Amino acid sequence: MNKSNPPAVNKQQSTRPGRPDPILLKLIRLAFQVGGRLSPPTAGRIAYKLWFTPTRHQIPRSEKSAFKTARIKHVQLNNYNIATYSWGQSGPTVLLVHGWSGRGTQLGAFVAPLISAGNRILSFDMPAHGKSSGKQTNLYEVADTLLALQAKYGSFDSVISHSFGGPCVAIAIQRGFETKCLVSISPPSDTRGLIEKFARVLRIPAKAENNLTQRIETAFGKTIWEDISMVNTVKQLNIPGLLIHDAHDMDIPWQEGHAVAQAWHNAQFIKTSGLGHRRILRDAAVIESVVNFIHDNRDN
Repeated sequence: MNKSNPPAVNKQQSTRPGRPDPILLKLIRLAFQVGGRLSPPTAGRIAYKLWFTPTRHQIPRSEKSAFKTARIKHVQLNNYNIATYSWGQSGPTVLLVHGWSGRGTQLGAFVAPLISAGNRILSFDMPAHGKSSGKQTNLYEVADTLLALQAKYGSFDSVISHSFGGPCVAIAIQRGFETKCLVSISPPSDTRGLIEKFARVLRIPAKAENNLTQRIETAFGKTIWEDISMVNTVKQLNIPGLLIHDAHDMDIPWQEGHAVAQAWHNAQFIKTSGLGHRRILRDAAVIESVVNFIHDNRDN
């Protein structure tokens, strides 16, 4: 068991200026600020819909190579047409699991190093993400998609997840998903904290935020927050884990990843610096640490 913090993988300080808020975000904020005070239930209903609706982004230049070299296949899983991406011909299979509003190629920088280390790679677009069908989804649907992928392709030797993908994998393991080891990069520890950030970003008034919370509890049960928070779900995991989180992550504070590592009895934690929430997926030192971890746990 390793609970200590190894030296930071990358000590480069982030000096990139913050980007101005998009006009659409400003308009949504204004609508919630006005509508949320006039009719909290209406604002809560709209917020509920937005909460389960990911944003589909164009594939950025940094993922073009992974996209062009992938074997792309659409498979029907749990009433969704799921886009899958595969690389490599032989060896243990590594599953890549992207985060909310991400894509199957988002962890594409891991592909070549993993193949060089003798692995095959499978990735996919979550429901309502990328080139998969659907408009809305949730953590439980993603977890069930992971189980459906296992039923179709067999158990995966190891899994690398990013952000929201981490708690999805943990829930899937509770439901019977099998893997020898799990790497979780920049995971959230507490789901209620994500709601609070969502409300803060959109400037949702308190009464409308409370209505949103009540709607979620009505749909999924009042214990939803404890049931799916990764800091709780990893307590039952027996497989080796590697948690990596950046000190300059503006989306999910690094303390959340550290809390998950502390709750997981068989996990290592690496704290990086200057990489943020997404560039951490393209950092050579991070990728090397992940590939080595997977190799070291291959025969466990």
